[in-house]
Amino acid sequence: MTQDEEYAASEAGAAPPYQLSSEARAEVLREAVTMTLYVSVVLVAELAAIPEEHFAGGRVTGAVGEQLLAIVWGTALGLAAAHWFAFRLAAPAFRGERPTRLDTYIGLVQVGSAMFVAAVSSLPVLLFSDVHAQETTGDVPALLIGVVGYLIARATGRSRLAAIFYGLTVLTLGVLVALIKTRLAAH
Repeated sequence: MTQDEEYAASEAGAAPPYQLSSEARAEVLREAVTMTLYVSVVLVAELAAIPEEHFAGGRVTGAVGEQLLAIVWGTALGLAAAHWFAFRLAAPAFRGERPTRLDTYIGLVQVGSAMFVAAVSSLPVLLFSDVHAQETTGDVPALLIGVVGYLIARATGRSRLAAIFYGLTVLTLGVLVALIKTRLAAH
C-alpha cells in the first residue's frame, strides 16, 4: 500500500494493519543503534564537562544524585526529541511531505533507545555513593559504545576476537569524539 493509499484509508476511518517491510525494520534497527551511540557519545562529553571536586571524607562538589539524574535524562530525552523533530518531522514538512507511520516508529525507537542509555547510565547514581557515582556515571555510556560496536561486528559475521577489537576501536573513537567535544566546548 502506498503512502497515499494509506493516508486515504486512515482518513476514511479504516486504518489498515501496518506491517514493516524488512527494509523498514532494518531502518528502524539502524536508527535505534545510531541513537544509542549518539546519546552515549554526547553523555560522555557532557558528564566529562561537569565541574566537580572530591574531598576527604567523601564530600563532593558538582552534580550528584537528582541533579546528575536530571542531566543524564534531560540530555538523553532532549537529544532524541530534537533529532526526531528535525529529521523526521520538520525536514519532510519543508519538502511538503507528511510524516508516515515509519517516521512515528522511528521516533518511538529513538526515544526508547535514549531512555535505555539514560536508564543504564543512571545505575551508578542509584547504586553508589556520590563520589563513586560521579566517577563512574560517564563510564557507562562509554561501555555502551564498546558493546554496541562488538555486537555490530558479531552481527556482521566477525569472529569474537575481531569483534572485541572492533568494539574497543569504536569505544576509543567514541570517547575521543566526546573528549574533543568537551575540550572545544570549554573554550
